[in-house]
Amino acid sequence: MGLAPVTGCRPSAPPPGRADLAIEQDLRRGVREIQVTRDRKKLYAELVQLVAHLRRAHATTASARRGRELALQGFEATLKGTRSQLDFIENDSGNVAAATRDAKRADRYLRLGATRLRAAGQVLGVRIGELNGY
Repeated sequence: MGLAPVTGCRPSAPPPGRADLAIEQDLRRGVREIQVTRDRKKLYAELVQLVAHLRRAHATTASARRGRELALQGFEATLKGTRSQLDFIENDSGNVAAATRDAKRADRYLRLGATRLRAAGQVLGVRIGELNGY
């Protein structure tokens, strides 16, 4: 009896590199900060550091590169939304037009940030649910 070679089986994907795991950990850490940090100034500072760290990361796989790019876009949009929330709190007392502008801007960027972070999670295999109502 002869043996026939098995075709159609591809080798499994290589294990993720350390940089790829660091990107996934940064995504998880940033999402956790967004979910639990109520102090907008503290959140803003944490996200600034996280974005700087993600910018220095170099992914080794195409999916990790895509996930990193989406995570950066998500955290940067969240930073803009958080900055708008801070502007609303700090500067718009008694100025209805400015308050409305900042509130709309915060909503737009926080929604965009949450969408991009969920997309990054999907690419990296991390489930990300609701982020502060978005």
